[in-house]
Amino acid sequence: MLTKRQRVYHWNRRSSSISSDRLADEDRPHLLRGLKVYRSRTGERLGRVRDAARAALDGLRPDRIEAVIQILDDAAAYDWPRGRRQPERRVKVFESAAASHPLLDQGAADAFVADVFGESPPRLDDRVALLYADYPEFHRLRSFPAGYTVSDLRADYDLGQAQALLYSALRVTVEAGADLGHIVRYSRLARLLCRIERATAGVYRFVFDGPNSVLRHTHAYGVDFARFLAALVQARDWRLTAEIVLRKGWHPLSFTLTPADGLRSRVAAPALFDTTLESSLADKFGPERDGWRLRREGAVLEAGDALLVPDFVFTHADGTEVIFEIVGYWTPEYLAEKFKKLGRVRAPNLLVAAREASALEHGPLPHAVLPFKTRILIRDLLPRLEAFRRP
Repeated sequence: MLTKRQRVYHWNRRSSSISSDRLADEDRPHLLRGLKVYRSRTGERLGRVRDAARAALDGLRPDRIEAVIQILDDAAAYDWPRGRRQPERRVKVFESAAASHPLLDQGAADAFVADVFGESPPRLDDRVALLYADYPEFHRLRSFPAGYTVSDLRADYDLGQAQALLYSALRVTVEAGADLGHIVRYSRLARLLCRIERATAGVYRFVFDGPNSVLRHTHAYGVDFARFLAALVQARDWRLTAEIVLRKGWHPLSFTLTPADGLRSRVAAPALFDTTLESSLADKFGPERDGWRLRREGAVLEAGDALLVPDFVFTHADGTEVIFEIVGYWTPEYLAEKFKKLGRVRAPNLLVAAREASALEHGPLPHAVLPFKTRILIRDLLPRLEAFRRP
């Protein structure tokens, strides 16, 4: 990811808002030249590759150049001697040379290097590179992905700049009406503290703050926000609003993103359905049936100190809402934990579909249960849904 020094942003004082920098179509020729450098410099030192890229990017807006180079470096693969051997050999050369201090004979210096490393390049800068091969400046470019395009570079830059702004976020709010399970899952992977509120019908508000706003601003927590954004942009129907404080004592600036901004990342997009049971039911039920509409992952439930994102929410034309969770084919340990979590949910209109054997093994649930053998039948499901409607 980019560093704070590499970020570029646009600040609107009148609206107290801020936006991250985006590359434009006219930048593509410059980006293409930078890509060609990384594709053609295999075996070169990282420092030389970067210098060549800076020259190739001449003409791109100057404040964008280092960020573009950082993204190209992140896409590239480098080789260097790992472990303790390299610094130990370097120290051995210095110890041997120290015994002959002051070292005035060039031939003797070559001999000390060759004795330890098995070679001594004739050029001084090559000898320095050999001695310090484990330092980043002297890492060697091993490869660059052939399929990495100008469009990929541009997308990574746009996302990287948005992520870099979140390093200074005090608070992030996400309102979402779809892929709620994806959002909950990746917020946990990013180690974010989160509370969830119901904003409107079918829309939930995720509020992320924690140590950075309660105690003090921490860069590490801002990095966690940035990691989360890379997953969020793969979801649907969301709106992110962040409070950005660029310097201590300054008033917060508002930073807003939605899917319309077109950010994308190389994080795998969430699958619409986790199992064939879910996809089969959605296909058979259709978007609407007998006054009921089906919505995927349209609710978040509290299960004690845990969160549960049910598979579907059914909403009737009269306003009745039924939350539907499918307990499918999993290990006995998983099923035991799943039923335990469902037992802690306090939701009046929760319908749990479970295999007949599983439902019997784990005892009664404090919710309505729809048993099934191998698949969920619409003719069995509809009467259960209707039972939740008030007369």
